[in-house]
Amino acid sequence: MARDDYFVIVYQVLKYLYDCLKKGEKPDRRFLTNDEYSIPENYWQYIIIGLLKDGYVVGINPENTKDGIHWGDLTNILITPKGIEYLFENSMLQKVKNTLKDVKDIIPGF
Repeated sequence: MARDDYFVIVYQVLKYLYDCLKKGEKPDRRFLTNDEYSIPENYWQYIIIGLLKDGYVVGINPENTKDGIHWGDLTNILITPKGIEYLFENSMLQKVKNTLKDVKDIIPGF
């Protein structure tokens, strides 16, 4: 699976948010941008809006403006119990997890 594959990015975002939740930390905004995943802004928007609409994350209310989508404070985003369940129960995300683990074993520092 490619690094810019939808399920790879969804897994990484949800895993990051779950780790933040467990540590009692607010997410760092820089890990919640299209640049972090080297993808176009409209693809990033599609992913985050999907996570919101599917109920996997809460805490942000995107607003359409003449300049594009205004996200508000992304450090308020939280993974929901439904998002945690999706992270651990979705078979496609489990494949992504295993693929990323294999890559980390092969390429140090990935």
